[in-house]
Amino acid sequence: MKRVCLFAALCCLPLFFGCGEENFIPPAVEEPPTEEPSEPSEPSEPEEPEPEPVPYSIPVVRIMTEGAAPVVSKEDYVNGTIRIEDPSKRFSDMDVYEGTMRIRGRGNSTWGMPKKPFRIKLDKKASLFGLAEEKDWVLLANYSDKTLLRNSVAMELSRICGMKWTPTLISVDVYMNDEYLGVYAFTEHKEVAAGRVDIEVIGEGDNGGEALTGGYYLEIEEAMDETTCFKTDYDTPVMFQEPEVPTDEQFEYVRNLLNRFETAVENIQHQRDYVTYRELFDVPSLINYYIIKEVAKDPDGNIRKSTFVTKERGRKMEMYHVWDFDITLGNCNYTGFSDPEGWQMKGAKWYNKMFQDPYFVKEVQARWNEVYPQLLEVPAFITAQIELLDGAQDRNFERWDILDKYVWPNAVWLGSYEAEVEFLLDFYKRRIAWLDTQLNAL
Repeated sequence: MKRVCLFAALCCLPLFFGCGEENFIPPAVEEPPTEEPSEPSEPSEPEEPEPEPVPYSIPVVRIMTEGAAPVVSKEDYVNGTIRIEDPSKRFSDMDVYEGTMRIRGRGNSTWGMPKKPFRIKLDKKASLFGLAEEKDWVLLANYSDKTLLRNSVAMELSRICGMKWTPTLISVDVYMNDEYLGVYAFTEHKEVAAGRVDIEVIGEGDNGGEALTGGYYLEIEEAMDETTCFKTDYDTPVMFQEPEVPTDEQFEYVRNLLNRFETAVENIQHQRDYVTYRELFDVPSLINYYIIKEVAKDPDGNIRKSTFVTKERGRKMEMYHVWDFDITLGNCNYTGFSDPEGWQMKGAKWYNKMFQDPYFVKEVQARWNEVYPQLLEVPAFITAQIELLDGAQDRNFERWDILDKYVWPNAVWLGSYEAEVEFLLDFYKRRIAWLDTQLNAL
């Protein structure tokens, strides 16, 4: 059999179909569409990845004393350094502060407790946690308050009621010479300064006329110390905070002023015959102070301790700020103070008489109803504070094993942090509900 050459056969195909090379028309080829030339774009910068959020943890305060010396005195400072770490930058843009300082003890009854409160004086003014620059700061121990929150709750009440100054409290973990001391409340020292008790203190030469009327910063405190102090004709203990050493004229002016005020209060039913208390003291500040102290059912709220009064030049006396609430809100075994019902401040010094004045009663009722909706939100504030602690309370009570033990002057000791907080929340809710009914019924 003859083999057929496939190549030769294929070459002959055009001859059979009449499409030789000379008759072949190639298919049309479409031209690609023309595009307008575009301007060259600038190269874009690569996007930086979003930073990972830092989990919240309370700030850490690390104190190192010279030679690891202990802090054993409320009078004598110990030199050292302080480092504050706020990695979450929750309170300011500064995540680390370092500086030199001095430290000593502070407080009255709280200084006698195992977990000590402290006063810190920086060598150089600094803005800590975004607060106004100052040298003087405080670490509150809150040892007898097993929620660690009552002082913070009180400052929220102060903010709601609109006191002239409300100290800022920040929960921090404290280490001293590498020893863990627990959860403290870091706050501003109570003093005359911009952003704190912001008044102009009277000068040494201001001893007559309008100049003699201010300004003064006074503390009512039965544990009177070495500062200039006196008792009024009605046995109210008064200390000069500023000026620390008043002139004789200034001393007598303040003493006479408070005596006049208390005389007016005592004679409130005969105001036509006396200068009235309203002419001498700023009534809205008295009412705001009353509400805070009454809600907290403060055992020290009877005008004998931790009461701060200012008298600015040409103005009336004023309740300027509040302080010291660790044994309030049910955390006290004095008779009646663990019961969310019942009056405290209404029967206290000054207020027992002022509540005999129909004008004062109406003003209290009006102010109460104005702030009551915000007071209802305080339990949510407490819950948020617990979330911010983020387990720090566990470290604190590992260091201080007291949850199931009596600490003066606890009304209850419930064995767990959760139970202590629940007691606080229950006391607070029942307290404001009772007060809302009773105040509006006066």
